[in-house]
Amino acid sequence: MYGGGSSGRNKKNFETIAVLIMSNKPLLSVCMITYNHELYIKQAIEGVLMQETSFDFELIVVDDCSPDNTEIIVNSLIETHPQGSLITYTKQTENKGMYDNFLYALNACKSEFVALCEGDDYWIDPKKLQKQVAFLEANPAFEVCFTNTRVINSNTDIVKDQLMGDDRMEIYEHKDLPIWAPTLTRVFRNRDFSTVPSAPGLDNIMLLWQSKFGKIKLLNTVTSAYRLHSGGVYSAQSEGRRKEHMLVTNLVSLGLIEKALYAKYFGMLFKNLIEIYYLDVTMYSANKLKIKNGYRTYKNDMPLSLRLKIQMVFIFLNMNVIWGYKRNKKFILRVLNKVFIY
Repeated sequence: MYGGGSSGRNKKNFETIAVLIMSNKPLLSVCMITYNHELYIKQAIEGVLMQETSFDFELIVVDDCSPDNTEIIVNSLIETHPQGSLITYTKQTENKGMYDNFLYALNACKSEFVALCEGDDYWIDPKKLQKQVAFLEANPAFEVCFTNTRVINSNTDIVKDQLMGDDRMEIYEHKDLPIWAPTLTRVFRNRDFSTVPSAPGLDNIMLLWQSKFGKIKLLNTVTSAYRLHSGGVYSAQSEGRRKEHMLVTNLVSLGLIEKALYAKYFGMLFKNLIEIYYLDVTMYSANKLKIKNGYRTYKNDMPLSLRLKIQMVFIFLNMNVIWGYKRNKKFILRVLNKVFIY
């Protein structure tokens, strides 16, 4: 048991399970989106179906209109796997894109808890769900529970035994975000997610949105395998495009964060912009304008001291003489950290 629980809390858990049994609803839904994952989907599904739990769960697979053999493989598992009846498979009639497909899949999850695993990753610990649900049931102040993961390549060779070190913090609140919490390891309480805003870094935005309801827990044990391959969303992007996506995600985050965090997030935005300049100068001006527009939107909620700092940075950025040497980059990033973040 993680953190223990009173007899009153145990009674509440038993009542919850009783209601779910009476409604013929599993306690947890595994949400799996997939697109062109014919090489990996079987392993992803089998990692879910091997879970050993004291509660019922279901697997919701939503295919974003893959043109490959994903559908054939999933239907074969439904028909032949001993636990195939746990799978509910839907194939979109047209490609919706990751955000809309993900929200569609989430909306199909009707259980009290939701777990995530995309069709190109997989779980390696048969007790993964049991551990995380046990923690969340025993600790109602927590909204999300995630774990460590190993990193593998397209051939399933291990690239890194564990993504996060043993010294990683284990409890996070709204003020601590953003953090790296591997999506494929997350288990969380089910809610109406229709108001989660769209952003390139949807996993970060969703965690930020969830942090308003409760704390976030890391169980620092390796339960899964995160796959790096050329068809992956992250792997297929240029480094400059990745930084731009981080910048846009941080801009969207401004609409979710507490006002006291504006300084931290504008510091991150300016750091994103500097990185973009040194990676792909052609993307710089458009992204600087995005930050200016973000500042105009939220400046009336900022203290005068922060507004002055941000205005000074814009003046600094217009002094093109500073851009001549890449050695200036580290110095600029250190200054931004000092002024806005640390």
